[in-house]
Amino acid sequence: MDSLSAIIDLVKRLRPYTNAGGKMDSLRRKLERLNSRESDVLMEVKYAESRLGNKRKREVENWLRNVRSVKDAISAIEPQVADGGVCTRVSLVNQINRLTTQVEELTDQGEFPRGLSHVEDTRALLTVELVGEAFGRNQDRVLSRLMEDDVLTVGIFGMGGVGKTTLVTHVHNHLLKASTWRKVCWVTVSQECDVPTLQQRISKCFNAALREEEDKIKRAAELSYLLKRESTVIILDDLWHAYDLQEVGIPLGVNGCKLILTTRSLDICRQMNCDELIELKPLPENEAWQLFVKNLRRGVVFAPEVESVAKSVAKECAGLPLGIVVVSGSMRGKEEDIHEWRSALNELKEARFEGKCMEDKVFRVLKFSFIRLNDQVVQQCFLHLALYPEDFVIWTADLLRNPVYLDFFSDLKTREAQYDRGHTIVNKLVNVCLLEKSGPPSYERLKMHDLVRDMAINMMGSQCMVKAGLGLCTIPAQEEWLKDLEKVSLIKNSLKEIPAVRRQSWDLPQLLELYMSSNVLTRIDGSFFGCMPALQVLDLSMTNIEMLPSSISNLVNLTHLLLRRCKCLRCVPSLANMRALRTLDFYDSGIEEVPEGLHELVNLRCLDFGESRLKKLPPGILPKLSNMQTLNLKGWCDSMTVQAQEIMSLTKLEKLSCKFGDVQSYDLYVKHLQAGGPKEWEIELIEGARDDNICIRDVDVSIYSRTVRLLGCHVGGDGPKSPPVHPKDVQHLEIRDAVDEPKSLTDIPSITNSKLKMCTLKRIHGMKYAVSQSSSSPLPSIESLKLISIMDLRALAEEEPCAVATAVPGVLYEGDKFWGLKELDIVGCNKMKRLLTHVLLPLLVDLEKLSISYCNQMEEVIAMTEVDMECQEEGDTRGSYTRSEANHAHLASALSLPKMKTLELWNLPALKRICGAAISCHSLQRISLRRCPKLECISLHEQLPRDGEPPSGCLQAIEIRRDEEEWWKSVVWNDSVTKSFLVPYIKYRW
Repeated sequence: MDSLSAIIDLVKRLRPYTNAGGKMDSLRRKLERLNSRESDVLMEVKYAESRLGNKRKREVENWLRNVRSVKDAISAIEPQVADGGVCTRVSLVNQINRLTTQVEELTDQGEFPRGLSHVEDTRALLTVELVGEAFGRNQDRVLSRLMEDDVLTVGIFGMGGVGKTTLVTHVHNHLLKASTWRKVCWVTVSQECDVPTLQQRISKCFNAALREEEDKIKRAAELSYLLKRESTVIILDDLWHAYDLQEVGIPLGVNGCKLILTTRSLDICRQMNCDELIELKPLPENEAWQLFVKNLRRGVVFAPEVESVAKSVAKECAGLPLGIVVVSGSMRGKEEDIHEWRSALNELKEARFEGKCMEDKVFRVLKFSFIRLNDQVVQQCFLHLALYPEDFVIWTADLLRNPVYLDFFSDLKTREAQYDRGHTIVNKLVNVCLLEKSGPPSYERLKMHDLVRDMAINMMGSQCMVKAGLGLCTIPAQEEWLKDLEKVSLIKNSLKEIPAVRRQSWDLPQLLELYMSSNVLTRIDGSFFGCMPALQVLDLSMTNIEMLPSSISNLVNLTHLLLRRCKCLRCVPSLANMRALRTLDFYDSGIEEVPEGLHELVNLRCLDFGESRLKKLPPGILPKLSNMQTLNLKGWCDSMTVQAQEIMSLTKLEKLSCKFGDVQSYDLYVKHLQAGGPKEWEIELIEGARDDNICIRDVDVSIYSRTVRLLGCHVGGDGPKSPPVHPKDVQHLEIRDAVDEPKSLTDIPSITNSKLKMCTLKRIHGMKYAVSQSSSSPLPSIESLKLISIMDLRALAEEEPCAVATAVPGVLYEGDKFWGLKELDIVGCNKMKRLLTHVLLPLLVDLEKLSISYCNQMEEVIAMTEVDMECQEEGDTRGSYTRSEANHAHLASALSLPKMKTLELWNLPALKRICGAAISCHSLQRISLRRCPKLECISLHEQLPRDGEPPSGCLQAIEIRRDEEEWWKSVVWNDSVTKSFLVPYIKYRW
């Protein structure tokens, strides 16, 4: 009996180790979820990194590395599951249990609530051309003095508007290209910037955040440690008072650390012990006139009597570049009208500015330009932009969807008309030089010169309190909240909470607009909002607020409530009394339930729950919001679906983003779109069983205004179930996890029967080729194709096994079928060993951007057969698969990508070559290479500029990770002489 009991006990103890197969199945299911998260993270990071120099955080890189490691470990034990005895089985189950725990932990860690990327600071700053001989001499002087060992600090001083920032931006960009310093750190110092704020701004240059140390000495030591790691030049622009460098933690002289500062005061330069002092003075009269004419209009010819007055106008600008640019901008289009010039001269002479400690001459000309806008709406739009912090970059796209800005055009009935008017006014302010514009149209940015902003704030007077970007930890003192205040801006500070206030002391009967976005705000006492009964605009976007006080329900005059990116927000009081609301913005917030009283907001024009955690929208609410113009219900949770009839009831809708949970409702709404409906829409169909606890986030942000996304749907033409119909004018189609596993693009009727501009395929099982030889359907002229995590994909296009046939007529070559492709993006296709062979390279004749990343088996981009390689080696110019005369011209054209501007090859561990033969890429401007350790040769013929700045059609940058510098040195270009010419174009990135 004892022996039997022992055996039973042993069996019980071994039972958990006898089901390795079942545990492995469970591990595979958990791994599927991790794979999905990995795919989403990769795509989101890739999108972020494509935007103006953003880069992934180190924790994200570590997480991706750990995911790859655990996936390799799982692959290694797969063959062992079906083999082995009990002892081996015990060890195996232990391994499976350990890997299961790791997979679960990695899945949880993959949420990254603080974001996946941050802005890299190694980009050149956008600047304007230096004007005048003195500027060129001063730039050379700064650069040469920095090279001297005994010069550690260069101080540049001069009055506002004289060009100090312009000079140091040129110096900054020059230093980036030089190899003397590994780090160039740019910091704009605001008027009230204290030591802790300055320390944090410097630390951000190193993608680091200092710990919240109360001990100043420890904080300084931590910053000093960062600066000592590599040779650094720190540029502090616009100092208003002196700093003790030891207190800040700037170790001048250590590892080549040097400092450049700009200020309006010579005394500050002296207090900072500058080794070199450079004073910027106004332009001499002849150079000032040259700048005036140049900014007015190139090639302008004045009549003699007009030129005399125009020169007097220019002279009134006192040689200050900022004043010259602004005034000449205001006179564009009026060059021949002497009456305009006389009037301008009189206005400039009469203009006065009652400011203290300000450069009166500058403000006088700036005020002149503001008055000559001669349009109250345009002037109000301009003054609104002064509410942002000093040197704040305003994205044009964000401004044009800001409901407060668009409210200036409330007389226009449609959102589209308001958008167009807002865009026109932005252009007008740029044209008269009151705003600076930079960047390509899709990423256009606006900025206001600090003196222009100062003028705008002073124009608003005591009715406006602007304390934006000052690092405030507490709200301004009670005595600063004047009774006649109408606007208050506390944007981008360090406010943590707003304590209780006494109604008797805090009486703000005229306060209409309150902006507190970009603070760490977690709590607001309800008494605060009780002091401002007339409030119309409340912006708490990008704060850590968890709960809005109940007193907000009494703000019956509120028209705009902005809670954008309040990720911690969970609770909102009843909105029933706030019937004046026209905008309710919960974009990317943490809210999970619809606020009470939403159905009462009959005047609502814009409702945004996009990217929020909202789980469900109760039926019956939308039809009551009959004035809706913009509606975004496309949140994280895929349980957040709508019914077509409710959306169709919104007859004034102009822009829509939503999800449908069944094909019948989706098809019904598509028919409605065909008959009219909103002009812009992004609709998604989600079919099949869903886990409501899993939120799906789209990181592939479409640039097109008419987008359809299909998730888990039947998309092929065969089978008992018909695919969903699509609007005829759809521009972007995204398909994820198709249930019928189409074999190629041509097996999807909605692609072949449409006029798509962009197509995205994600996690399509069974698809080995995007284009199949067996297909008889032609492809449309798609401009952008993205293939993401298609695990069975072998190549872009299929060729016959003998590799001698020409491309299939009507599918690949005829007309403009596949020739229109301008952008090709391939991510995470791990069975893909090549993109295509050279005989099909003409498919990409119009390609402008090629990006391939995270394809673990990719060995070469363009493959050539052994016969082709022999032909190349033997000098056989006929080189084709058959060496026939008929294919001679075809081979020659195949080795060319004539329109390609951008080539990105990221994280391709098996990549050996781009092509076995050289490819002509004479339009190539940018190459980005990351984590391609086996790549030894780059066979591209690019075009290099002969002299001066590179023209747009020539190579401008080759981006390499800084920690791969040694690898890059070993890479062979077409020949060693050519590579030596590439040195000026190498840009090292972290």
